[in-house]
Amino acid sequence: MKHQRGGATLAAIMVLILSGTLLLSGLGQLFERRMPTVASEIRRIRATAEAHSALAWGTMQRWQPRSHWQCRSMGSGQACLRQLEGGLLLLGQDETGLLRVWQRATLREGKVVLSPHSWSDFCPLATMAECVP
Repeated sequence: MKHQRGGATLAAIMVLILSGTLLLSGLGQLFERRMPTVASEIRRIRATAEAHSALAWGTMQRWQPRSHWQCRSMGSGQACLRQLEGGLLLLGQDETGLLRVWQRATLREGKVVLSPHSWSDFCPLATMAECVP
């Protein structure tokens, strides 16, 4: 019998190691290209959560109706309220002020009561100047 030296086995192992290295390198490059997109999406999700949290927090505050914006900070967001002709407008925004959500409401015994189906992710007022607290 001839003794096998293991050359074919060694070559097969080297091919597996090389293809695994190439695969991992490609996946690493793909991951690096996707990271800015993932980080941006995480920031948007966090900002959305902060804005909605501020909106909900604003409903638990006691407000006095005024024709100009009045705002209160809650740490990672801000709630603002403004009286309109047909009721109130409550604004929740993230800590940067870039992501805002609005909801129409009424005031009962000093507490804000949100109007059903009136949530909006864009300002319902006529001009942008009116939308900025």
